[in-house]
Amino acid sequence: MLEAIVSGLLTFFLAPAAIILGRRLRVVGVDVHKPWRPIVPKTGGLAIILGATAGMILGAHASGFQLFIPVILSCLVAASIGLVEDLREEIDPRLKPLLLIFASLPVLVLGAYSPRPLIPFLGKTRLYRVYPVLVMASYPVICNAVNSLDVLNGSALLTSIPFLIMSSVIFYMRGDLQLLILSLIFLAAAVAMLPYNMYPARTFIGNSGSLFIGAGITSIAIMGSIEVAAIIALMPQIMNEMYVLFSIRGLKSAKNIGRRPVVVENGMLAASEDPDAPITLLRMICAGIKVDERRAVYAMALISAFAAFLGFLTHILLLGG
Repeated sequence: MLEAIVSGLLTFFLAPAAIILGRRLRVVGVDVHKPWRPIVPKTGGLAIILGATAGMILGAHASGFQLFIPVILSCLVAASIGLVEDLREEIDPRLKPLLLIFASLPVLVLGAYSPRPLIPFLGKTRLYRVYPVLVMASYPVICNAVNSLDVLNGSALLTSIPFLIMSSVIFYMRGDLQLLILSLIFLAAAVAMLPYNMYPARTFIGNSGSLFIGAGITSIAIMGSIEVAAIIALMPQIMNEMYVLFSIRGLKSAKNIGRRPVVVENGMLAASEDPDAPITLLRMICAGIKVDERRAVYAMALISAFAAFLGFLTHILLLGG
């Protein structure tokens, strides 16, 4: 478990340096859901990236967990794409999914997957030709889905933690030490960042942080053969992304949408009454009522926790653990 401890401690103690770096380089963003619209560094993801990567390198070197190597490479590819967006400007939303396919290549090239996923009522299937294509598609889908819920202070972390807890429990019950530690590494990094990213956020995790976590979640699901449980556990993120795509009619830059799903009224969040505004999970939570930002985040976390519980039950009851 030393790897997870290293991941959490490094993330926690590197976060202040990442905040200072963001301010000095002016890598900042506006917290639009607060009336005073504070300017917040969006470099917190660097601490998560360095902390979790250090934990995985330690596991690969000291414990001989070679499975960690493709995860490191996949996550760094995804994080690099996010870092470009954080440092410069948004990548064309039609190009971004294609770039995220490259995050799947370390897993595919190094053969760190089993083309026989467990499917309810069918058991192990044989998808030797189709499965690699599904792996390539999964990274853009999950990474963007995790990123799409990074809308409020702490929302991306609190909605990702339930999956990481679920996967940790499954791998513990299975007795798979390598995958258990991998899940705990990401869980420790996410928890360690919460004091800096929760309301009122001292830093955002940025696209680099959310895509890094998304790639880690995808890798864990694929390597651990818990694809079905992962899909169910990540349904809030996936459906949120689908709602956005359908409501704005395709892949579009946020700068070109112009309408926000929620508005700030007297410090509270309220759903936009504009019928052309994007449909999101947050907008549905605020529908008909005004919600405090912290309570909105807790609601999103609770929904994700319930989805993760359903994913766990599906894995245990229908797939036999």
